[in-house]
Amino acid sequence: MRFKELFIGDVKITDQKKIVDALEKRGFDWLIDSEIDNASIEIKKDTLIWNDGDFYSGNWQYGIFKSGNFYGTFENGIFDGGNFKGKFISGIKV
Repeated sequence: MRFKELFIGDVKITDQKKIVDALEKRGFDWLIDSEIDNASIEIKKDTLIWNDGDFYSGNWQYGIFKSGNFYGTFENGIFDGGNFKGKFISGIKV
């Protein structure tokens, strides 16, 4: 399963199609195009927050990566935790 859950405010979405629709509506097409598994994510103040899961390939364009495994290309944002095995271009590694 690509997406485990998406939180937007107090609303939890677990249906894959509804998650994809919500991400497209908010301009997170780059995440939809990425190869991922069991993603537990949330959106706060128009910022994507990755709480858990595997990001296998793709370009992380912006957001906060808190936990999980990252193997893609990190282009911008904050890498706050997890296992980093990808390519780091810019952003902040905490």
